[in-house]
Amino acid sequence: MRKTTPTQKKTVSDAEAIEQLVELKEPETLTKGQLAAITAIKTAALATALAKAHLIRESRKHGGRWQWVDFPGPKGRESAGIVDILAIRKRWDVSGMPEDVVLKHLDVFDIMLIQVKGGRAKMPSAADIARMERVADLYRIDKVLLYQWNDQKKTETGYRVLDRESHEFGPVVRDSKGLFG
Repeated sequence: MRKTTPTQKKTVSDAEAIEQLVELKEPETLTKGQLAAITAIKTAALATALAKAHLIRESRKHGGRWQWVDFPGPKGRESAGIVDILAIRKRWDVSGMPEDVVLKHLDVFDIMLIQVKGGRAKMPSAADIARMERVADLYRIDKVLLYQWNDQKKTETGYRVLDRESHEFGPVVRDSKGLFG
């Protein structure tokens, strides 16, 4: 009689599963954890793309001339670090600044830090907010934003400004001229 060995179900490692996603191949047999990771990667990528599209639209609408820098991790995925997007533009109006004999018109920048949350991700924790505030203080940045994309609740999608006194993000900004104008 011949001995038969049971056929083992083919599984892939987490790294291979993510590679399949990145390369847009059909996922093979994946674990629940791997499927959750793939969903999180897709959601993060979509939220960042939507945040940048929203930023570009609002900037153009208000003539803000903002430039955007995002910080993708390896292979274009989400990176470590509290800041996902940096928004920067030359400051056109320097009337509110003290006079400076060295600086000339357009030598000064407006900079905003933006964190992106997608899907049903939780609001940033107190520790996350403290990190964002510390980075903002380090670079003397006055505006810290949270871009939230919620596929279930469209009214919660948009930008929220960090109130530096209460250490909380405010409601979704409905008129973005103050941010991007």
